[in-house]
Amino acid sequence: MATATATAEVVPARTSRWTYLLAYLALVIVAEILIAIPGGATGQDRPLQPIGLAMHILLVFSLMFLSVLLQPKDAPLANLLVAVSLASLVRVFSLAVPRFAFLATPESNVYNTIPWLGLVSVPLLVSVAAVAYVQGLRPRDLGLIIRRWQEVPLQLAVAMTGIPLGLLEFAILRPAAWIPQETAALLLTGGLVIFLATGLSEELIFRGILLKRAVEALDERYGLLYVTAIFASLHLYFLSATDMAFVFAVGLFYGFVVLNTKNLWGVILSHSLGNVILYLVAPFH
Repeated sequence: MATATATAEVVPARTSRWTYLLAYLALVIVAEILIAIPGGATGQDRPLQPIGLAMHILLVFSLMFLSVLLQPKDAPLANLLVAVSLASLVRVFSLAVPRFAFLATPESNVYNTIPWLGLVSVPLLVSVAAVAYVQGLRPRDLGLIIRRWQEVPLQLAVAMTGIPLGLLEFAILRPAAWIPQETAALLLTGGLVIFLATGLSEELIFRGILLKRAVEALDERYGLLYVTAIFASLHLYFLSATDMAFVFAVGLFYGFVVLNTKNLWGVILSHSLGNVILYLVAPFH
């Protein structure tokens, strides 16, 4: 009589996964500190920025290489490493895309931020779409489909949190306006660019692809904490501990909403609206 034997699936130890993930987070923090360190006669320059940028570029290629090596052994970790590389691409594109002089206005160089941000959004969205396609993630998997109309009021309520969140962050950072004046045309144009470059792109990365893969490789609690830590680390540029704590709390809130509603639209709109308030509206009031 034949004897059936069960073969247990070998699940990689979670500690081995954390070795890769914490090493990446530590290197991102170092890179962001190098990018943020001020210098020059006025203190406005970032003399170590090229080193930080180079670190992010190396991290992207290293993660891609590691994901190929780890795919046969630990597919969840391999998928997560590819997703994590998108976080470094956010910084790579934000530093590598030049601020063309012809896009600036005579008043201030800061006013070329909106057209520059529009340029940044193109390679970023293409990268997001490429990773989603390679990993077989459909719009439904990323929370981009409204499954029931009953979900709409809740998503709209989440979207409206962008107003107080934008005002709170403005009270912390007090940034200059990204537009020369508060007109309907500039608000609409700037709002659309902010939606594409920050709301849509960043939420697809952090609360879409990255959070999904982190939960699969870790669990909901640790996955959420890890993704939020990466999200917050990319705000080290502002050199504000208060803003870092604020962004970490917002990241936890956005992640909690997505994990519980399985929908991304509320946080996409909240993130977009918050940045519109922060950079286009509050500076004029």
